[in-house]
Amino acid sequence: MKTKMLTLMGLAAAVAIAMPTSLMAQADKLEKERREHDERVKAEQAVRDLMFSQAALQRNVEQLQKKKADLQRDVSYYKMKYDRAARDLEMLQKMPTPDKELVDSTQKDVTYYQARTKVAEEDLAKTEAALKDAIAKLQEALRSPLTGKIILPGEVLQLFVLEDETFNGLYQVRQGGYIVLPRVGRVSVVGKDLADAEKAIKAELEKSQLKSATVMVERSPGVYGEETTDVIYLAGEFKTTGPLKTPAGVQPTLVTTILRSGGLTPNADLTRVKLLRLEAGQGLVEEVNVQAILDGHGLQSDLALNAGDIIVVPAFAPVVYVTGNVKNPGVIKLSQDEELTAYSAILRSGGFARFAKTRGVYVLRDRGNGEKTRIPVNIKELQAGKRADVILQGRDIVVVPEKFFSF
Repeated sequence: MKTKMLTLMGLAAAVAIAMPTSLMAQADKLEKERREHDERVKAEQAVRDLMFSQAALQRNVEQLQKKKADLQRDVSYYKMKYDRAARDLEMLQKMPTPDKELVDSTQKDVTYYQARTKVAEEDLAKTEAALKDAIAKLQEALRSPLTGKIILPGEVLQLFVLEDETFNGLYQVRQGGYIVLPRVGRVSVVGKDLADAEKAIKAELEKSQLKSATVMVERSPGVYGEETTDVIYLAGEFKTTGPLKTPAGVQPTLVTTILRSGGLTPNADLTRVKLLRLEAGQGLVEEVNVQAILDGHGLQSDLALNAGDIIVVPAFAPVVYVTGNVKNPGVIKLSQDEELTAYSAILRSGGFARFAKTRGVYVLRDRGNGEKTRIPVNIKELQAGKRADVILQGRDIVVVPEKFFSF
């Protein structure tokens, strides 16, 4: 009996000792998960901030390019009108008995179009300077992974471990925000600066590989195993935006650079790729249908790239479809950041046609994997202000059915 009591006491003591240890291990695990979560949030915010800044600069470039194109048309138009008015004036003045009223009117036209040409040329010069500045700022934003303090996905880090050179080498930061060390596994580095990344790697090495680790981390803008030279900048719908180094001795082109960029997002529109560059003090923008080149229809259109060029791959312009009993069924392209509702789309399509069943209107929305959702749109309650309209998303289909008795 005494022995049994001692055994039970021993088990109780063991449980008492094990419980705090287990609780401590669980607490350590929860703390590690909390830290990793905080690091991911910080990294994601850093990436969002960078992408937002790049997108804003990219939109500014596009707006200035459109303004430049409009002003170039204005300059051409006013010059043409001025030249024509000047010729008419010269012809009128050479007549034996010039019509004074007509001469004065033509002289006014000459003065007016000359002034308009000058104003348009001045505006064009200012816009070209602003475009040059905007392209330079976009270059700087895309260069930030090379010069910024915070490590971002897609960067390549060079690691040195003095105590064990088998860890030395180049490591690409994965989309998940980590690098993969041999015999260690994942180490989160995104959102950290270089000093914090060194501490994180040192801590992981000392847990299982080394008693003491001396770690040095440097940025390496190069590509694995390649000697590199110039930098091309990637913006828009690339999986990894920012600088891309060109292998030594290689003349990069628009298409080859896109192909070796690491991939594009599913929203990438290769029919409207833009090449931005600074040349002879001017900001130049050229649009290229890369998809046509890839399909074999535009091989002569591929462009050689220069160091510092920026490739912008835009997203597909979102579209919605309006079908059924409307006056002008078809496709509606949405402009950037435009918010369009189902009823507005119907009105934009000319409104309801005869025999339209307004109570049966619905939106067909693709949820992915072939699944579609039907969203009813109660037009009568919308018009009475009793119900909110359906805000459309890209590829939505607005369906206006026909009344049964339309025959």
